[in-house]
Amino acid sequence: MKRSDSKHGFTLVELLVVIAIIGVLVGLLLPAVQSAREAARRMQCSNNMKQLGLALHNYHSAFNQFPAGAVWFEGYTGGSPNGTRTVSAAIFLMPFMEMTALYEGFVQDAKQAVPGSSPWESETLRTAGPQSSFLCPSAASADATEYENISKNTYVFSVGDELWHNARTNSQESSTISQGDYRSIFLPALPDRFNETKKRFKDIQDGTANTIAMSEVAATPRGFATIRGDVAAFNGIYSGGSGVPGPCLTVPLNVNNPREYETGADCWRGLILGDGRTINNKFTTTLPPNAPSCAYGGGNNSWGTYAPSSDHTGGVQALMFDGSVRFITDSIDAGDAYAPQVTSGNSPYGIWGAMGSPQGKEVIDSQ
Repeated sequence: MKRSDSKHGFTLVELLVVIAIIGVLVGLLLPAVQSAREAARRMQCSNNMKQLGLALHNYHSAFNQFPAGAVWFEGYTGGSPNGTRTVSAAIFLMPFMEMTALYEGFVQDAKQAVPGSSPWESETLRTAGPQSSFLCPSAASADATEYENISKNTYVFSVGDELWHNARTNSQESSTISQGDYRSIFLPALPDRFNETKKRFKDIQDGTANTIAMSEVAATPRGFATIRGDVAAFNGIYSGGSGVPGPCLTVPLNVNNPREYETGADCWRGLILGDGRTINNKFTTTLPPNAPSCAYGGGNNSWGTYAPSSDHTGGVQALMFDGSVRFITDSIDAGDAYAPQVTSGNSPYGIWGAMGSPQGKEVIDSQ
């Protein structure tokens, strides 16, 4: 019997077919893997917010008030109690998030700082670097190496449904606070009128489950001026002696990259844990999530419309004052964006605006 010398193997056509099948399977599998990873990141983001909510409640239990949205802190200001309020409420939540050593180190750094220094110059925070409890893992900046020595914060505080820093008629954080100001819980604290800035659960008359406390920002790396996560310098939001958010929807964009603003504001939105200025660590409920954000004048102390943003698909996470976390879609009813802001009564900015005003007396029956 004659033995055959032929060898069995794949033909070129068979090999190409196998490669094509593998390619199709990988193509089908990758979106599922990416979706599963994002679901895990979104869950971790939600858990971080729940911890922040617990810290807010514990702070209130300890001091019978919520932390001020921004405070004067010796060393990290212009050098006097009338200096800019630059230290964020996030700093004062640290002792309630197992970060007491970081908080105490920050306080010591402030005492030794040259007046006029900035919160991010705290050596304690710079040495510690980014803290996972303050970072949404979906945020593009969460692992941005160019800011590895700065403690970042992608979770921001609500300042309600107004652009003028909560009904005040001055663009500075240090301006006078109106006694009747109730559009926000996280007001900046003034040393000479501190009692007027104290906000408690009793001030949330619309209900803690209906009032938003915190949300998030995508916090894109500084210098790119991207629509999602950054802020435009745009004076078109000033109209008839008041701030109007609507014009920000048509803010000029970069002709070479329509995903960026034509002129970016001078800010570190979501990139600095310690800074309490509105443009950097707060948001307004005047335009819906992931809408453009605009600052009048474009400076760090500018008033404006600052939408929360995220790299989650279709919306942002939101912490309510009752401690629950909801996912707010980009399509939430935001009312009339071209309506002038109000200082009392119902918000003109729909369900979204109503969620931002703790005493607007709106009825929130759907989202």
